[in-house]
Amino acid sequence: MGLFSRRKKGDSVPKTDDCSVRYRECDSDRRTGSGSRKVFLVPPVNGLPDREKFMDGIFDDSCMGMMMNSDTKFPANDWYELSAGRGNCDAQFNLAFNLEHGIGAQRDVVKAVEWYTKAAAGGNFKAYYCLGCIYATDSELADLEKSYDCFSRASTEGISRASYLLYVMYMKGMGLDEPNSYLAIKCLKQAAEEKDPAALYAMGQLSLYGSEYVDRSGDRAWKYFEESSLLGCVPAMTAVGVMLCFGLGGKNPNRNVAYSTLMAASNSGDTTVSNALGLMHLYSMTQSCSPKKSEDLFRISAAAGDGSALNNLAVIQYFGMDGKDDAAENFRKASENGSVHAAENAVSISSGEPMACELDCGYISLSLIMDEEHVKKIKEHA
Repeated sequence: MGLFSRRKKGDSVPKTDDCSVRYRECDSDRRTGSGSRKVFLVPPVNGLPDREKFMDGIFDDSCMGMMMNSDTKFPANDWYELSAGRGNCDAQFNLAFNLEHGIGAQRDVVKAVEWYTKAAAGGNFKAYYCLGCIYATDSELADLEKSYDCFSRASTEGISRASYLLYVMYMKGMGLDEPNSYLAIKCLKQAAEEKDPAALYAMGQLSLYGSEYVDRSGDRAWKYFEESSLLGCVPAMTAVGVMLCFGLGGKNPNRNVAYSTLMAASNSGDTTVSNALGLMHLYSMTQSCSPKKSEDLFRISAAAGDGSALNNLAVIQYFGMDGKDDAAENFRKASENGSVHAAENAVSISSGEPMACELDCGYISLSLIMDEEHVKKIKEHA
């Protein structure tokens, strides 16, 4: 085999491969991504998703300056209320938004719903989106049927995030007898056409391996990930960097661009990407092999709960940086946190079998065997 081989989910990974690639269903993405991927990644409370994660990505609040709380008088609310009372739908929306979030006023979701409803009737279609979020997440006002109706109306009026959330709700079967994957993918494709970053990212995942309603296409996956990353979706930056590094999706590897892209994702807050950067340093995919730099990067991702990074850290420890005792303990912890190779590596301590590093991107899993050359370099830098 070549440097790496693609394998179906569940296939075993032979020890003789330098690197193997396995695709995994996209809904197994366990990362706590930032930006548009925050939606639904946080476990729901009492069966309801987090309200703030619903709102994420749809509004540009940069014009707000300092966000005022309910203890700070916000004079604009008086003007919003005056204009809202005269039927201005934009003022009605702004007033509702501030009441919902307690910006310069006492938080009052019931009144916010009243003003959102008036704003929506007057033509402010973001109000339908906000109503959908409230009906899907508020413990007192939860009404999933109304949430579907509001998101559907917002989607019809071009609010792409509403289309994306309909995809998630249909896919999870929220308020339904069972999930509806047909309607889910239909909504996802609409959101992607409207350039929603999260939808483009999800379509990229689906296109990597194909599904019932999405044809498999590495080239199309590339396009979705690239477009999503350009719109600021941080996990999409990570996806582009990993694919460029290992030449996935039918593209030739370009590790200089891959490193820059992964660094951009790291600087934007994706702590899990440090594991990929660590592997690049360890396997001489940068200008030099730097096990010490790899160790520091693995620790960042391991601290964020990445089991594969903890496994990689243990590999370095075993070959001379911190000792075999620490390595054995970290292999155990890595296995508990979902590492694919940690248990095998722990056995290798006594058997002398080759060890493997790994990278888990949620939907792509990479395995890289430690050969004698890399072991020697680690020992030299110990």
